[in-house]
This record gives sequence, structure tokens and C-alpha cells, in this order.
Amino acid sequence: MKKYIGFTLAETLITLGIIGVVAAMTMPILIGNYQKQTTVNKIKKFYTNINQVMQMAIADNGEYSAWSYETSEEFYNKYVKPYIKNVDKTDSIHMYGDFSNGIRFVFSDGTQAIFAKNSYFLNGDNFNTNTPVFVFYPKAQKHSSAYSSYLKNPTRERFYFVIRNTGTVAPPNMYKTRQQNIQDCKLTRKVNNEQTKNGNIECATVIYKDGWKIEKDYPW
Repeated sequence: MKKYIGFTLAETLITLGIIGVVAAMTMPILIGNYQKQTTVNKIKKFYTNINQVMQMAIADNGEYSAWSYETSEEFYNKYVKPYIKNVDKTDSIHMYGDFSNGIRFVFSDGTQAIFAKNSYFLNGDNFNTNTPVFVFYPKAQKHSSAYSSYLKNPTRERFYFVIRNTGTVAPPNMYKTRQQNIQDCKLTRKVNNEQTKNGNIECATVIYKDGWKIEKDYPW
């Protein structure tokens, strides 16, 4: 008589239960890490590409300080559009508290960016309305309402880059300490007398300073 050695049904169910518990505990972490890395990769790609665009535009049009344009759309058509690839469409857009008369352009992968020649950034305690800005959205959005200043997860969905006097594009307020950048990344918007105190504008700054990583203290 042959004797078969194997697992009982109870042992199999217990093993599967343990595997399920471990998977339930680890999957959210794995998914979260994947989402973070995917977001960072998209931000870094945009940062690299838009700086390349600016350098090509400078090579063809001379120093950035001498550029002439009246509107955001004129800037986009003259200095961005000829040097950028895989853009599906553009349109004008206003985002209350950030800028008016911006130009939005959509990449073929669904990521989007907005350029505005004048933005309402806080410079110290004063509003600075002369800061040209690119706002990058790594998450594909289907409706214009997605560009509202009040996104559900702004620290994951909207990242700011300013144009420096040299024509290079960089995260805002690099001169601050990392801790100050973290606090301003967490800052909640407040509307008072039709002026908006910008919140979440330094999230890209934190990620950049951390070597294109999302560290544990980042407000994800």
C-alpha cells in the first residue's frame, strides 16, 4: 500500500490565508511607491524637456532677457511650440489665484502643462505678478475643472516651475531651506478679498532638492 504525503485542506487554507494577509499589508505600500515613482519620473521628464525647449529657443531667438511678447499665447506660439513634440492640443485657460490668460498644452500621454506670463506668486509677504510660470500636471485630466486651484490632491497633481532671468526653468524659491519648502508645499490656499495666498507651490522644489525622490516627510 502506497502512502501519500501532502497538505490537508485545513493546512492549505491556513497557508492561503497567511499569504492573503501579507499581500493585503504589502500591496498598498508597493502601489504607493509605484505611484510616487511614476509621478517623479513624469515631473523630471517635463523639467528636462522644457529646459531643452528654452535652450533651443534661446539659440534661435537670442538671450531670454531680450524676448518680446504680449500674451501667454504669443510666448507659447513663438518660443515653445516650434521646439516641443507630441502635443495634442492647446487652449487658453484661467486658474483663479494662480494666473489669468494662461495657455494650456496637452501631451500625447495625457500629461499637461500651462504657461502664464504673469502669475500671482507670493514673494516673501508680497504678491509678485511678474513671474512667468509653467504649471505641470502629471496626471491625465479630462475636464477643464481639473485645473481648479482646489484639486483634491494638489501635492500629487500640480507642480510649479518658474523661468529665471537666464531663461532656465527651475522649481520656485530654491533659496529657501528644505524645511521651509516642505512647509510651503503643505500650505493650504486661503482666499481673502479676491486674492489667493498660493499654496503647494514648492512641492516640485522639495522633490528636486531630494534628488528626484519623494521622501517620507513629503506630504503625499
